[in-house]
Formats: sequence, C-alpha cells, structure tokens
Amino acid sequence: MSTLRAWILLALALLASVAGALPGAAAELPTEPKCEFIASPGSSKCMLPFPDDYYTKADPTSPTGRRIDFRELGMPTNAAGVPIEVAPYNVGDGFSPGSVITVKIPGIETAADVAAMRTVPINGIGRYTASGAPILVIDASSGQRWPIWVEIDSTVKPDKANVEIHPAVNFTSGHRYIVALRNLRNANKQHLEAPEGFRFYRDNLPSSEEKVNARRAHFAELFSKLKAAGIARSSLYLAWDFTVASDQNNTGRELAVRNAAFAQLGDTNLADGIVQGSSPTFTVTSVENEPDPGEIARRVKGEIVVPCFLFPSCGPGGTMVLGAGGAPVQNGIWSANFDCIIPAVATTGPGESARPSLYGHGLFGNAGEVASGPQRSLSQAHDTVQCATDEIGMAESDIPSAVAATQNLSLFDRIPDRLQQGLLDELYLGRALISPSGFTTNAAFHQDGTLSTPSVLNISHLYYNGNSQGGIMGGALTAVSPDFRRASLGVPAMNYSVLLPRSVDFDQFAELLYPAYPDEESRPLIFDIIQLLWDRGEPDGYAQRMTSNPLPDTPSHQVLLDVAFGDHQVTDYQADVEARTVGARAHRPVLYEGRWPSGLPLWSVDGIVTYPYTGSAIYYWDGGPIRESAPGSGQFMGTEPPPFENLPNRSGADPHGLPRATPAEQQLVSDFFEGAVQVGDSCNGGPCYSGSFTGP
Repeated sequence: MSTLRAWILLALALLASVAGALPGAAAELPTEPKCEFIASPGSSKCMLPFPDDYYTKADPTSPTGRRIDFRELGMPTNAAGVPIEVAPYNVGDGFSPGSVITVKIPGIETAADVAAMRTVPINGIGRYTASGAPILVIDASSGQRWPIWVEIDSTVKPDKANVEIHPAVNFTSGHRYIVALRNLRNANKQHLEAPEGFRFYRDNLPSSEEKVNARRAHFAELFSKLKAAGIARSSLYLAWDFTVASDQNNTGRELAVRNAAFAQLGDTNLADGIVQGSSPTFTVTSVENEPDPGEIARRVKGEIVVPCFLFPSCGPGGTMVLGAGGAPVQNGIWSANFDCIIPAVATTGPGESARPSLYGHGLFGNAGEVASGPQRSLSQAHDTVQCATDEIGMAESDIPSAVAATQNLSLFDRIPDRLQQGLLDELYLGRALISPSGFTTNAAFHQDGTLSTPSVLNISHLYYNGNSQGGIMGGALTAVSPDFRRASLGVPAMNYSVLLPRSVDFDQFAELLYPAYPDEESRPLIFDIIQLLWDRGEPDGYAQRMTSNPLPDTPSHQVLLDVAFGDHQVTDYQADVEARTVGARAHRPVLYEGRWPSGLPLWSVDGIVTYPYTGSAIYYWDGGPIRESAPGSGQFMGTEPPPFENLPNRSGADPHGLPRATPAEQQLVSDFFEGAVQVGDSCNGGPCYSGSFTGP
C-alpha cells in the first residue's frame, strides 16, 4: 500500500468520526438557478456550456468589468443533492486563463465523432487556423483565432461525454473570447441541428420570454464579430462568449501578503533584487552531522517565523479572510518548518562557495524529500545547499483536508488558500538563505559547524529547484519571487483541472470524488469550476507573468522545464502549454526519431538557436530502457508516449522520477543556475536520455 493511500484511508476514518461537523450547503438557497438555455436540449446540466459570460454580471469596479454570478441552485450537486457553495467564486472577475471549454453536443459521443468533425486534434494543433475548422475560439478584441485542441471526455460513458476545447496557450488575462461551433457532423455523417435555444438568436425567432429577448443585442454583437472573422451566422451550431479573469484576480492576494510580509522585514522595493531588510526570525532545532558520509556533511532542521494570513490558524484547513480592497487579513504569525542539506564539498575549500537553493517536494509530500538520493547527488556534484519547507496546502499534513474537500467541494477553498500561505513560507525561507542576517549567522551553516570557520553559503544569488508537485508549484513561486531569478522546474506542468484525469496519482482521489459527485456529465464542469480558485495558488494563474512580463514590484525570471517523456503522473501536454505560455525555447532534437506518434512534438515552441543560451528552456528527457525496434534500424523504442485521450499513461515503467536522477540533467540544472546553457549542452547536441542507455 502506498504512503499516500494509507494517509487517505486514515483521513477517511477520521472524517467519518466527525462527519456531522463538516459544513454543508447554505441553509437557504436562491430561488432562481440562472441556467444557460442556448444549448438546450443539448444538456440537462445548468451550467453547460462553460465558461460562459451568462454566469457573470456587469461590475464597473472590477478590472475586467465583470463579476462571477453563480447561483447555488445551478451548481453541481453531490450524492445527497447538496450544491457547491458559490460565495468563494462570486468575488472573481472572470474565468480561468486555462479554462477547458466544455459543451454537450448531442450526437457527439466518441473520439470517432470528434475526429469526423475534423476538429483540431491534440497532435495537430496547427490545424486551428484551417479555413473550415468546425470549432474555433476567437479573441473578441483582435478577431484572431486562438490555438486550441478538441477532444471528447474519455473518462465517462459515451452518452455522458462532453466535448472539451483546450487552449494550447493560456488565454490572455482580462480578454474576452468567443466560442463558435459550425457545420457539425458526426461519425455517422449526420448533420447536427443547432439547439432550439440558440436558434432564437441565430435565426431571429420571436419569443415572448423576457430573458430571451434581453440578450438579443449581445448576440447581435457576437454575430457581427464572427462575421468579421469570416464565420457565417447561418453556419453556426452554437456560439457564446466568456471573459478571462484579471491578473489582479489570480495573483493579487499572493502579492498583497508577500508585500506586507516583506515590508515587515524592512524591504519595500522587491523589484530591484537587492536584499534591503533583515532576515526572518528562525530557530535551528536539530543538526545531524554526516548523515550520508562523503555526500552530505550536515542536515539542518528548524523553524522560521512567517506572518500568517489564514483563519482560524495557518494549520490545515485554514482559509483567507479578506479586508478592505480584497487583501487578505493577517492573523498573527506561525512557524514554518525547514530542512536543509549541506554537501560535503561545501565544507572544504575557501568557504562561501555553495549556491543556496530552495527545493520543492512531490505530491502531498514534505520537506524531508530534500534529502532524497537525487537531491543529495545534485548538491554534492554541484556544490549546492538545498533547503525545503512543507508546501502547505498540498503537503502531507493537508491530506485530511484534501480528502474532506474531495467529498464536499464547498470546502475546496482551504486548498488554494493554504497553498498561497505556503508560497509565502517558501519566500521567507529563501530570504533567510541569502540575508546577511540569516542562516549564514548560524554555526550550522559554517564549514565545521562553528562560527570560527567560513560560512558555506554564497549569498549573492538564490535559486529554486523542484520536482513533480515542486516542479508545478515552483512556477507560481517563481512568478512572485523577489529573491531568485532562475528556477529549475522538474517534471512540471500547470492547470490541475487538466492534470487530474491524466494522472495515475488521481486514481486514489477519484475513488472518493466520483462517488461523492456521481453525475458523470458534470465531471469536467466540476474541474473547471474549482480551477477558478486553484488559479490563485498554482502556476495556471501566474504563467503569463512568470518570466519576461513580471508582476508589479517583481523582477523578471527564467525557468528550465525538464519533462519526462511519457510521464504517468504529470502529463507532457500541459508542460507544453506552460512552455508556450511562458515563452520558453526548446532543446532540439526533442526526441529520438520515431518516438512521437504523429505530428511534431512541442508545436509552436521555437528551438534554441544560439549558445550559450540564457533564456527559459524546455527539455524532454526520454526514459527507457531504449532498444532498437529492429536490429540496425536506427529506430529506438522506450517508454510509450502519452495517450491522446484525457487519460493517464499507464504503459510500461513510469519515467517520472528519472530526469532528476540523471547526471546530465543535474549538469544542465547547474549550468542553468550559473547563468547559461552551455554550447554543447549536457545532451551533446542530441536527444536527452534519462536512463542507462547513452543513445545511438
């Protein structure tokens, strides 16, 4: 039994003993569900299609001019008929930049139906510009098509399956988009008739219903914009629009707590990269000498004092309370843990040689993973002190909260709220690592463990290195970091609403979520809804501001994305979306010849042309064992590529942990930290391999 599964079972037992204490829905529900009707009778689900500006209202005080306006009677319900509470969502000013556009189309039930429509496939994204494309997304301001791919939800029975439209690059914050479906035919070559509700607008049909007539001017504007984009009104099966949330909506809370917390240290100019204030208060609680002789000289654990922005506390289950202007209110302080490894190489020589780096751990893990084998070898081989704190919100201690939220999604806000506190904890740990009044003042961070010898820390620069969940969450941390400019994101991606059904790690949570919310047709809708909150705590809400277009009072950054080809836990496809969104360039050749089933890997990601290369980059690492498909063929086979469907890769051995354990990848991380990928790079100009085989 896996550690995660054991924790989940324990959490379920604890929850069963206090089930009566779990909050349910509001005592009184609104009497009007505000259900979209343009797709009827296409779906019995109130909120499909989604996202849709029908579920917003005008608000001139918001950055987008819109405000989310969900009604509980329209929200998905659990097995007991209790809807998801709307209050955490209705403060938002738009939908997720990574929104998976979801719509029920009667007659489209299988992948064959989607293919018969000649929609844009995941392995042929360049087809989004095709003149006859049946499904399009258009920027309402520019009239330009947005790159997408289209698929059927393969996690449910065909009669419950929705069509899903994915952005191949995250939608631009604050922009409005128009979704257009036209000239639809299924695998049986049946022409699909437009829904009756939509025909009121497309065909100017009369109606006595006020709610129908009130939207005629809005649809006239949509048809006008679509006509300008070459989309004939008469060809439409369905069309609607939605507004993407602002950067302020997604990142504003984290920036507010960061700025308030660093002001308490005396640093109010975070964009200049200069440490002006003092270190956070910290305490070393244990020092272990030579835990791994010849590799790790010292392991140092302790606690760091961080302003707390959760109520009733910063413990598991805490949530934010917003004050004037929407900024989270501080609730005293709390102690975050830290766990550091000092390599043996740093304890000899002139001193002050080791590069300090934060480390981000894996899914529902803990800071102790900093002492895992790959991190020890990276630290020793490349003279790096790595320190970690629990990535609270999705740390081991949060498993009971996550289980509770999985069974009652009205509790979901406790996950992204605590993730945001966790980002602040990591920022404070980073400041302690490089502040002249920080860790370097403690004997444990000196060569022989006494203040009479030099410090091991070179405090001129800070870095970040994370893997799996740490590679994911590191993207959000990078976007708000004032102290490190370069981050290595191992087996990364973004947008948990897309990652979940494509990950084997979700199996254990699906066993809880699906019985609690048994309506299969609502699954993608549920994922899309909770992503609106998740965006505040994971890189999907930060990606456009992660690198060269930084957030206010924040320096620019560069990221290194090291992807495991065929990853079972973090889908490669969302790493590609992240690379396109942040403007990374690709190492080429991406893979060995014949490894990608069809189309081009890393569509629309330019290759690295000139070395040394200092910008953001994405590298694919191909696991193994690699073997020739036929003797002398020169065609090499290894881990299977990810499936096209929204399902996990379950074929062969999972390569998820291979890149971080590969010396060539560790060398690449070190070079990237030093400032540039070198001329030959660590893959010698060929595809990158993360196994025992060295390539043809």
